[in-house]
Amino acid sequence: MHHNVSIPKELSEVIQDGLAHGVSEEQIVKGMISIGNFAGEVTAPDNPEEGFVKAMWNEAKPDEKEMLARIVLRIGKRQNR
Repeated sequence: MHHNVSIPKELSEVIQDGLAHGVSEEQIVKGMISIGNFAGEVTAPDNPEEGFVKAMWNEAKPDEKEMLARIVLRIGKRQNR
């Protein structure tokens, strides 16, 4: 079941472009986890929603971060088709 959930268009485009140029889903997931870890350390949330996402990411265990990254990947692959 697909809901009208979306991610930022730029992220979706990067995911789709990477896949089109031979970047594996595993590499994309690892990259998203690295970026999420870095952003979680150096950015301050601008609103309550961003604060929630940051708190959730910082609380997540490595396998949970991988699961979240795979969900973003799935949404990004089907978005803008």
